[in-house]
Amino acid sequence: MNKVERFLNSKYYIALIFGITFIAWLFYKETPPLSFNLYNMIGIFFFAVALFVVLAFFENTLYAAPLLLPFLFIINKRNMDFSTAVTEWWIYIALFLVIAGPIVHYLRFRPTIKKGHFTLGLTLIAISYLLSTIQIPFLINAIPVSILGLLYLFFYLYLTASTKGRISYIFYIFLFLNFLFIAQLGVYIYRGFLLNPDLPLAQRLLAGWGRNLGWANVNDMCFYIALTLPANLYFIMKNAKRNWPLWFVMILGMIVVLLSQSRGGIMSFSLSVIGMAILIGTKGRRRVVIQMLIALALVTTLFLGFKDVFSNWFDEFMRTTQGSLNEFTTNRLKIYETGLEIFFQKPIFGGGWLSLDNVYPNNRLFMYHSTIIQALAAMGLMGLVALIVHYIEVIKFFFKRITFEKWLFMIGYLASQIHGLIDNVQYAVPYSVIMIVVFSIWEKAPIETEFYLINQRYYHGTIN
Repeated sequence: MNKVERFLNSKYYIALIFGITFIAWLFYKETPPLSFNLYNMIGIFFFAVALFVVLAFFENTLYAAPLLLPFLFIINKRNMDFSTAVTEWWIYIALFLVIAGPIVHYLRFRPTIKKGHFTLGLTLIAISYLLSTIQIPFLINAIPVSILGLLYLFFYLYLTASTKGRISYIFYIFLFLNFLFIAQLGVYIYRGFLLNPDLPLAQRLLAGWGRNLGWANVNDMCFYIALTLPANLYFIMKNAKRNWPLWFVMILGMIVVLLSQSRGGIMSFSLSVIGMAILIGTKGRRRVVIQMLIALALVTTLFLGFKDVFSNWFDEFMRTTQGSLNEFTTNRLKIYETGLEIFFQKPIFGGGWLSLDNVYPNNRLFMYHSTIIQALAAMGLMGLVALIVHYIEVIKFFFKRITFEKWLFMIGYLASQIHGLIDNVQYAVPYSVIMIVVFSIWEKAPIETEFYLINQRYYHGTIN
């Protein structure tokens, strides 16, 4: 059992999890008579069973944390909606296994539930999720959405009570998540390249797949890449001599984000890169500063070598500016206006999580493409207060005794949150679950940092 636990505590375990996730996600064609792809389903069952086994046999729920994430990123079904999910019998079996795991773990190990640093904010968010239903007609579809806040709170309290955290474990999760997101977005670009053989090379690279990626669309993929990208810098600084593969991963991330043509995604990715560049320039050791300059020179060379691609990209961007501001924002201004109208109608507790769906029926997404508008429209002033309290808790936790690791997390977090001003970020289920995992592990980590300031430069351990 000790050997198994050493494996669960290693990077190879986390890499295996997200490697399997990517392989299962790759299959996107339906397999009749099933509504979902068979390999997606097998992947979900595999992780549900693995989660149950880990929770049943190991007291430390740190090893269960990465297993919570594949469920969010493995589905590759186009235009999945609520009715698709609730009519699938196998989903309930997988859900039973996911719920049974914590129950068995609690009965075996009896962790003591205590108030954590983020408890107040998450509790207020959970309450605002529920209170948003009291002023609207009963809708069965609203129940699973409205209890999500309670589930986030439950998993946060449960993980903080039962996890022996390790900050480096978080960065391994982020690193392999970053690899996963870049690979999935790369498949999106590659599929578009294959489907448009008659176009010139530059246009083929920009064509895209023409569909969402199952669990997300292109904009989502980009802000998740921006969120997790700084994990590469954690390991670059940790091993300053043999880190060139990670620099290439970051360059590859830049390439796929640019080729995605997601304007919001390019913004959040750029903010993440700028934040890392400032951190390296002001606090990075000399070797890493030189590596960054070489990477920038390589990026410049790529721009010059593929200037036709970027010329086409710029032309397409300029084309989007020709219409009205609402058209430029892909109808977001109209959605924001609708959200504010709903808020003014129900200012205290909001119009509920399906209020946008009522205005735009049969729409795949029922969010308002803005964290602030979402909070006001769906949960009213109660939701806005809960969000502010949560943000204050995040700022107090991560800026108190700031470390190199905290700087890295906040760079990705702030980049994604700024993206959230124009897209679905804070309240997206995958984002919320990632944050719960990060907060609970970080809060229970006994060692605050592995990096030390020497002459205002960060070094990992001792100088080498």
